[in-house]
Amino acid sequence: MTRTRKAACLLLAGLTLLLSGCGALSGTNSLGGGSDDGLVSITAGVAASQSSTAVIVGAKHGFFQQNGIDLTLAHAGTGAGAITQVINGQQQVALGGISPVIIAAASKIPVTIVSGSVADRPSDDGAQYQTMVAGKSPVRSFRDLEGRTVAVNSLKCCWEFWIREAIRKDGGDPAKVKLVQLAFPDQVTALKQGKVDAISTAQPYATSLRQSGYRDIGDSPAVAFDDPSADNTVFFMSRTFIKDHPGIVERWRKAVQQSSEYANAHPEETRAAAVEQTGADPKLVSTAPLPAYTSLVSRKVIEKEASFTVKYGVVDSAPQYETYVAP
Repeated sequence: MTRTRKAACLLLAGLTLLLSGCGALSGTNSLGGGSDDGLVSITAGVAASQSSTAVIVGAKHGFFQQNGIDLTLAHAGTGAGAITQVINGQQQVALGGISPVIIAAASKIPVTIVSGSVADRPSDDGAQYQTMVAGKSPVRSFRDLEGRTVAVNSLKCCWEFWIREAIRKDGGDPAKVKLVQLAFPDQVTALKQGKVDAISTAQPYATSLRQSGYRDIGDSPAVAFDDPSADNTVFFMSRTFIKDHPGIVERWRKAVQQSSEYANAHPEETRAAAVEQTGADPKLVSTAPLPAYTSLVSRKVIEKEASFTVKYGVVDSAPQYETYVAP
């Protein structure tokens, strides 16, 4: 088996085993049911991060109920874990990166992107995604990461793709960086202990480090996508759930957009919800920049991410856009 197929096949194997054991594609397990008041019941897997705060705020203000959705919030797994929960019916929609959906679609796993969630946003306080180094580090650019160790949140996924692509665009060799997978809090510890030379992180971790004298050498997804406002986090559903609930994609998108507009217009309420959700220091959250919340997705960004899955050896060929993004 070639290296380019291993990640996708492992994902498919894990899902196939799970589905065969619980009948997840049958009518009994794949659907969120209708509630007593006629609303469609949806359990949404969200992360303990700013990426899903708009949905939490929107749920409190009744935007989902107004659109015929009885929303329950639950914890989302990462990568294949979130996709598994959606396919087996534990959750009807989940938050995640674009590349896990692309990799799943390449293996014929029936998941579909249904809306956006957040977009990057440049600001005087810093971007959403930053690559941090020690204040006295000789690393000044992405090219300088050649031969060094960088911690990322996930391998064979968006975080790896972005940092490699940023190095390549800066004239470096992306094959010469050593990447290690660490969760965001562990990245900070590793950087402070000198165990890694840099970390590719997000807010509010980046702001905390900047306030402690660490430096930002750049926004890797902004460089990778040639877009400082790229939307790179999405919500996805199983195609079975979409088929059995006609109109649910449009209703979901409308509720997410209403929630996004409200969250963008009420930053203090949004920050308070982020503190409640993540348990982060309120003072830190008050100074860290918020993302731009949106229900929209960019075909240009998604197709570029799909090209990264091929370029960096995760799949042999990218699936057609229409097979994993709802119209």
